[in-house]
Amino acid sequence: MRMIDRKMEIDILATRRPTPGLFARARSAASRFIRAWQNRRLINRLGELEDYQLFDMGLCRNDVRDVRAASYFSDAGLHLTIAARERARRHLRSGRTD
Repeated sequence: MRMIDRKMEIDILATRRPTPGLFARARSAASRFIRAWQNRRLINRLGELEDYQLFDMGLCRNDVRDVRAASYFSDAGLHLTIAARERARRHLRSGRTD
């Protein structure tokens, strides 16, 4: 066997990852739940802000209402991030004078 063949075998073995155990999966699920709970708590506080403050973040009152009405287990922060980015893209496209 040549050295090149041996190197290929080592690379293949190095890329395999063991499947996560029960403890690792439980820890991951718990961290996702805690992150979703913290995001939900912050979303509730966003409802207390004025409209101009939400607009500074790229959001509007309807975005916050929609996320509050969504499922508790969905990541509310992700939904608001997507809404703010889409609004920024639309604003940039409409402002161009090409």
